[in-house]
This record gives sequence, C-alpha cells and structure tokens, in this order.
Amino acid sequence: MKLECIGMVALLTTIGCGSSDGSNATDSGLLPDAGSADASDAASADATSADASDAASADAAADDASAPDASTPYFEPYFADDFETYSDGQSLTDGRPFGTAGHTTASTTEAFSGSTSARMEIRAGDGGGFGRWGASVNLRPKLGKGSEVWVRLRVFWPASFQFTASPWMKFLRIHNQNEDGSNDGYNDLYIDEPDDSSRPTLRCIKEKHDVWETDDGTPLPRDTWQSYEMYLYADDVPVDEGGNARMRIWKDNVLIFDRTDVPTLATAGGNLDLFYLFTYWNNEMPPNNHCFVDDLILATDASPPPNTDAAGNRMIGDWTIP
Repeated sequence: MKLECIGMVALLTTIGCGSSDGSNATDSGLLPDAGSADASDAASADATSADASDAASADAAADDASAPDASTPYFEPYFADDFETYSDGQSLTDGRPFGTAGHTTASTTEAFSGSTSARMEIRAGDGGGFGRWGASVNLRPKLGKGSEVWVRLRVFWPASFQFTASPWMKFLRIHNQNEDGSNDGYNDLYIDEPDDSSRPTLRCIKEKHDVWETDDGTPLPRDTWQSYEMYLYADDVPVDEGGNARMRIWKDNVLIFDRTDVPTLATAGGNLDLFYLFTYWNNEMPPNNHCFVDDLILATDASPPPNTDAAGNRMIGDWTIP
C-alpha cells in the first residue's frame, strides 16, 4: 500500500421520521371510533418514535466504533510505501513512487511485510550509479529552520552483497539546500566496515560541518531484515550551542547516535529538500550488487509519528502501514 498526504473524511447521518393522525374516523361501525383511532395512532407514533430512537442510537454507536481512539495520536505520514501495489519486476522510478531510481524494481524475492519489497541494484560499469542506484523522495514543502523529519525503512543485505564502496558506502541521506538553491551538504549515515568488529560499522556526519561520529563496530547481519531510522531537527545552531539542531539514528529501534553538536542546516535560511537512499557508489567501481528495502516511511512535524523510544524520544519505530 502507498500512502501520500492522506486526508480524513467525516460522515454525518441524519434520520428523519414522520407522524399520522386519525381524523377520518366515523360512527358507521365499520371503522373504529375516534377514541380507538387516536389510541391506535398514538401507539403507532410511539412505535415510530421508538424505531427512530433505536436507529439513531445504532448510528451513534457505529460512529463511535469508527472514530479514532483518542488515546492513540493520529498519524499521517508524508510518504509511506510497502510496495504491495506493484507487480513483480515493475520499475519504481519516475515518480512511481521514487524519483531517481533507474535500476530499482518491485520484487517478491524477499519482503519484510506482505509479499513485495523494493529491489535496489547497482551494476558493474555504472560508475557512481547516480540515477540508477537506490531511490530519492522530494520533501515538499521544503523543510526550513524549526522543522523536523523522520525516515524509517527495513533493509535486507543478501549474503552476496559486497560493501566495497571506498572509503565508505552512502546509506541514508537528507540533503541541505542553501536559500539560493545551491548545495549545502548532506546529513549522512554511512556504512563503514560491516564485517570487522575492530572497526566502526556505521558513521554519521553533516557535510560542511565535517565532524564524524562512529558506532561500536557490531557486524551487519546478512540474509535477515534490519530496521534503520533517522531524525533531524532543522537548525543552523546545534543544541550544544543553544539552538535546536539534532541528529538521531536508531538501529532495530535502539538509539545508536544522538548528536547535539551538529548543525543540520548550514545557514538559517537553508532547508531540507530531498531524501536519498544510497544513490551514489563511492569510488565509482561497483560490483554487481543488490539489496532489498521495505516499509519506507517519511514523516514531518506536520504529523509527527506516534511512537517513542526507551528514552521518550518520538520515532516511527514499528508503526505499520494500514
């Protein structure tokens, strides 16, 4: 199922009822007398009123049953796709649903939920692979200072996948555009060394700020699904300097990076305008490689996600597409 900018419609049911009188009763004996007619009509009117009341009560109960649970925050993701509406092998580029995703197709080979995921491929000879490797989603309206954005996905690395991009492999990327439309760098999560526990597995950075933070070096599993989520508060002044800029990253719903030192915008007038998944193979010498991605969700502060982590930080977490 694909969800983009979903709205809600409220339905109101109105029930009307009529009444009758017994004004045509006669003394012929063939019809009841007026008193009997009045009593009969009154009973009929009472029954009609009772039926209307019952119907109204039933409708009210139905409305209550269909209404959102007030204890559960309403969540309308900016973008959500579990790829179930696409046929096996169908291209997922040119806005269906991704922008630049030339080699990306729907696949029934692996799936986290349902039966279909997105198969993302890069081929030997693709060079950096931009426009073919991975996917992109525009953020519209662009997210300026004070905005928040979350992105969560599931990823499956086959045993055959080669992490040979050098020095590191681009993974989750949210682009910062300057107010004049020029590039102001990416907020990046990279895969460093997936198999050597003596080196970091993951590293993150805001380009142009250029300060790395790395994880503990837990190797990446193959042939199984993992969940990754990134959160940004858009600001040119980080929390550590009195602003609000922050970067959080979760792996399998566990917070692994919580950066308060990093400006997520290079300037106060900049914005976040694009989400990129992979998109470019560092060193431009890729092998034939593919992986699978499922249940991709983007959310903004226009409708924040309903879940929280162990520390109370808002996140998409295990929210599923209805």
